[in-house]
Amino acid sequence: MDTKELLKKYWFIGVVAIALIAFIGVYAADTYKNREVTVEGKKVDDRYVVYSLDGEDIYADDFYNTLYDSYGLNISFLSYERAVLKNAYETTEEMSTYAANYATNILSRYSASDIEKSLKSAGYSNGVDDLQEYYINLQKRDQAVKEFVLANSDKYLKDATGTNGRLIYHILVKTEVEAVNDEEGNVKEYKAVPTEEQTAKLNEILAALENEENTFEYVAYQYSEDGSSSSGGYIGVVNEENKGNYDQFFADAAMNLKDGEVSDVVTSQFGYHIIKNVGSTPEAMLDDYYFLSNLESQNQSLIIESIMKKADEQGFAIVDEDLKAQIETQMGGEE
Repeated sequence: MDTKELLKKYWFIGVVAIALIAFIGVYAADTYKNREVTVEGKKVDDRYVVYSLDGEDIYADDFYNTLYDSYGLNISFLSYERAVLKNAYETTEEMSTYAANYATNILSRYSASDIEKSLKSAGYSNGVDDLQEYYINLQKRDQAVKEFVLANSDKYLKDATGTNGRLIYHILVKTEVEAVNDEEGNVKEYKAVPTEEQTAKLNEILAALENEENTFEYVAYQYSEDGSSSSGGYIGVVNEENKGNYDQFFADAAMNLKDGEVSDVVTSQFGYHIIKNVGSTPEAMLDDYYFLSNLESQNQSLIIESIMKKADEQGFAIVDEDLKAQIETQMGGEE
């Protein structure tokens, strides 16, 4: 995937970047403070080794002395997470290109001091020089979460996707509408009554969607007239269980779309819609930033469970019993 394609695919990072930096997470609670972290049960010269990677020993007391005063032991766990991810996943050219582009994007939008503060809160100590590494690690962490969710789909995806679920984005142009009723008084359809400006805007949107330089989500971000515009038109999963929560004509159109298909103009009680079905498979949904983020926010232990599972696969082990107990509490008692 070339640079242009990456920019089109990840257009939203410029909008949510600082939130991402803040969200990367304090996985360990304040109760972790004053606890000793040891990994692999290894000592060198009477000093506990947090982890070893590429022949280099990282010591628990160095973590404590360097990071505890300002940020607490949670930063040690975040550093542990990065070590696990580094060991588990190769840094691909696509990851590096993505990270470089968006590091540049964020540096152009925000002050270095604000970025540095956000990065420090996420355990990065080298200021803006760590921004590219942050984006690389973010991609690796997402991959670990996706793998974990797919391996535990009954727990994490059954309710999230529902029956015949499809991941829906849309673009809305608000207009006045007239209801057309059948003989029994039920609404048979809505007919839009647009102004000249609204008609012109709809035509501008349709032209923008025809332009291969634009993604659907970017056009939605620019034009859509509801709150979903800030997230590129993201609606979420529409399925058999929840379609009654939406306008009937919107829901019917969404449910009839094939994976990757974009609808013709649909008229609902709110005006004109153009609807996209991103996909109906777990893999397609998990590749979507907003779906994955919502899944993580609804399952507070999901990220830490994913990292600990990946750590176990890589042969990493936290042996300090107190810290292990704290983490298991965060994970809801699961090992």
